[in-house]
Amino acid sequence: MKPLQLCVLAAWLLACPAWSQQDASSGLGNHASARARIDNTRQQKTAELDAEESACLSKFAVTDCQNKVSARRRKLLSDLKRQEAALNALERRQKGLEQLQRSEEKSSDRAVRQLELQTGPDRTSQSDKKKAQDDKILNHQLRAHPAGSPQPAGKSTSTLDPKEVEANREAYAEKQKALEKRRKDRDQRLLDKGVGSPPLPVAP
Repeated sequence: MKPLQLCVLAAWLLACPAWSQQDASSGLGNHASARARIDNTRQQKTAELDAEESACLSKFAVTDCQNKVSARRRKLLSDLKRQEAALNALERRQKGLEQLQRSEEKSSDRAVRQLELQTGPDRTSQSDKKKAQDDKILNHQLRAHPAGSPQPAGKSTSTLDPKEVEANREAYAEKQKALEKRRKDRDQRLLDKGVGSPPLPVAP
């Protein structure tokens, strides 16, 4: 990514939280004022309906008057509950959007950090550190084994001469013969004592 694009991206990331905070604070203020308005309306209308209901007691048709007041009370309360439900849904949606925006900001911050690590001066310093470490290991190995001293021969670097190979084969064959002889002697002892089963067949 070009430096100009990187600067624009960084500026955008810095500006987003400020905008979201302004929107969030104004949104919360609007929600709080709407909730306060609903509560005030509920208290005021409930007080008015209570006064009308008590006034019904002085009338001749008390029950009919009280029924009308109760119907208006139910309608008012259901309307206020509907407004509160819409307000709660709006708040939940706004909180979800804020959470989504926060997660996007975190992921974009992470992406910017990774981009800076990949393209920034740290990458060259890491390669320099790796090169210095490799040089140090090489120098250590050279000091441990100078060019004039013979290096110890390991299995991977040494080759056996044909005489040694033949001697190793003969020694192995002798060991196998001795092992076979011991096995036959043991089997014979067991048969002589009458203990055990017949010997197992010899491997080819």
